[in-house]
Amino acid sequence: MTPLLIAGIAAGALLLIFLTVIIIRTLIFPIESEPAEALALTDLDGEAVAQRIGLAVQCRTISHSDPALTDPRPFIALHELLRTLYPQLHEKLDLELVNDRSLLFTWHGSDPALDPICFAAHQDVVPADEAPEAGWTHPPFAGELADGYVWGRGTLDCKGTLIGICEAASSLLKSGFTPRRTIYLAFGADEEVSGLHGARAIAELLKERGLQLAFLLDEGSVVTKGSALGINSPIGQIGISEKGYLSLKLKAKVKGGHSSTPPKQTAIGALALAIAVLESDPFPQTLDVMSFIASYLGKSLPFFQRMQYANTWLFGGALKRKLAKNPLTNALTRTTVAPTIIKAGSAENVLPAEAEALINLRIMPGETLRDAYERVNDLVGDETIEVLPAHGETLESDHAWNPTPVADVDSPQYQRLAELVRATFPGALVVPFMMTGATDARHYAAVCQNAMRFSPLFLTQEEIQTMHAVDERLSIANAGRMVAFYEELMRQESSLVEEEEEESGEVEAPLKAKPLSRKERKAQVEEEIEEAPLEPDDLPLDDEPLVAKPLRKDE
Repeated sequence: MTPLLIAGIAAGALLLIFLTVIIIRTLIFPIESEPAEALALTDLDGEAVAQRIGLAVQCRTISHSDPALTDPRPFIALHELLRTLYPQLHEKLDLELVNDRSLLFTWHGSDPALDPICFAAHQDVVPADEAPEAGWTHPPFAGELADGYVWGRGTLDCKGTLIGICEAASSLLKSGFTPRRTIYLAFGADEEVSGLHGARAIAELLKERGLQLAFLLDEGSVVTKGSALGINSPIGQIGISEKGYLSLKLKAKVKGGHSSTPPKQTAIGALALAIAVLESDPFPQTLDVMSFIASYLGKSLPFFQRMQYANTWLFGGALKRKLAKNPLTNALTRTTVAPTIIKAGSAENVLPAEAEALINLRIMPGETLRDAYERVNDLVGDETIEVLPAHGETLESDHAWNPTPVADVDSPQYQRLAELVRATFPGALVVPFMMTGATDARHYAAVCQNAMRFSPLFLTQEEIQTMHAVDERLSIANAGRMVAFYEELMRQESSLVEEEEEESGEVEAPLKAKPLSRKERKAQVEEEIEEAPLEPDDLPLDDEPLVAKPLRKDE
């Protein structure tokens, strides 16, 4: 056998091993969960719910970043409407008015020792152009029912959710249900302008009272088809984290003058170059989030795509290039930078001495405000371009924040939520998701480790595009299904107690086992050997300290 033949056989064997590893990793790639039993919706009147959403839409609760500029009358009208529509909530639940406009309902549970849960929504909406030429099929604040929808600003974001939560709680109250855990209904009044006086104030109130939430559900992703994830089946995305937020000011300073004798570099030219550099050299990509999402899609992914995610050590570069082409998946793989505002010049024949641009960054988990600032400064900061925080003198402010903590997908709260999404939307795949935008949920990070973001709606891509835009609308079918979802989730999550809590009747800290004596340890080892014989190397040595590990709650 010639050396060349031997080398060829060796290369072929290596190639076979190489391909075998790829195929095996692809075949054992995680698969999606089994479908859940469909949730019964027969007793719900979706049209009646939609009508009440329409009434809420008629309250023009438009918020402004400066609370003094916000008209309080629409909020007062909405509060009175809720009092009229849901008298049970106001009679049987405690209600607190936070910072004049935000609402906090407390539904006391039968077991005060259990950590409470919270359902959140917001009352405020973004403005809507009411001029005929704006193109609304129905006036944005009329709340009309037509063609199977309730139309108007806030139907999707987020008065539909708010009414759905109230409907569910009211229905449970009428049935005589008493939650085991205390339930909070938290309705902020300024989410669209950062939530500083609404959700943040509510969260601070809970923190002052020493409360820790076992679970919080806020608005978030929906169930939809035709997503950028490459799946034809409906996908329900549960937001378990949010990207961070930072706006920076790029300030170019050069000598001004007359436009007839321009210097080699102008302020506007320097600023334009800096922006071009940032866009041509984006933040590095990571596949952590997309690989995590893909692991929940499993065999629903096309085979080659599944093979890529199962073998990112080989296909990572190709995956990154593909994901970068789509704005959504690109945002799920890196910190993004977007120029949003430019200010420069005052006359057409005058060279400005200064030019400014505002850039907005959405920061990936694992990175910080400081990381983002330093990379931008390293790329474009020099004697001509100054990189500054857009709000205040420091990076951390009311208008900048780090990525939120990531909720635990192995927690019973997430598992119960995912199961209910599958039951409410038969055939839908459920995946944990990272929110690229901001919600009120981020304000609760100090009082809740399991903050999740999901709106129980099935929306087409066209319907999603109406959010904050013309012809925002919610289908009657979604209105009814939403109430059934919230009602069942309140029932389940408020009664969800871990096994140790069930046995003891109270919530306790994780148990710490006492050190075992040698006699006790020997008996324990003998019992383990009888149940599952051990190899000699697995047995404890005589000189090993015989101390039991502290028990976790699930042990």
